[in-house]
Amino acid sequence: MQTNRKSVGIIIVILGLIILGLIIYFGFLAGREKPQPTPVIEEPFVTGQLPAEPTQDPTVTPGDRPRNEQLYDLSKEKEHKTNQADVAKLAESFSERLGSFSNYSNYSNFSDLNIFMTDNMKDWADNYVKELRANVKNGEEYYGITTVALTSKVVEYNETAGTAKILVSTQRRESTGQANEGAAYNQDIELTLQRINGAWLVDKAYWVK
Repeated sequence: MQTNRKSVGIIIVILGLIILGLIIYFGFLAGREKPQPTPVIEEPFVTGQLPAEPTQDPTVTPGDRPRNEQLYDLSKEKEHKTNQADVAKLAESFSERLGSFSNYSNYSNFSDLNIFMTDNMKDWADNYVKELRANVKNGEEYYGITTVALTSKVVEYNETAGTAKILVSTQRRESTGQANEGAAYNQDIELTLQRINGAWLVDKAYWVK
């Protein structure tokens, strides 16, 4: 009988300790708040305020500097050396302009080509234009010729001497004051060129009948 009372007493004591422990836990420990992380305060964005740009040259305005600007050094580009094909193209362009004129344009095509002529060719062109203008009569009917270069052939080319001869085949068409233009016809022109101070210039030009 005493043993049973003793066991009951031990059980009561254990239960009491458990209840006391629960009271302490919920009353003190559970009531404490968990620490909260410190909030990150961001700088407010002000309307119209742009991020700072890298240091720039004060003499250059933003509009002068294109996006994705890439610097290109022209000094590193290989210098193009004029060859036969370049001289032939020059001869074709010269032939078209020389062979296209009208009495109403005052034969300005010849003066436009002065920068591509040698002094010898300039003298011939000046004298020829004077002759043409002298023969113009007031009220004269319109007359003009249009010339288009078709092909060119390098007859002679001497890089060392700086001389070349090019034969250009052209198609020409005469025009008058009448509504119908004249029929087109083919005509060749032979040009002699000289290289002077690094530039190729036309020294002579002959229309081949």
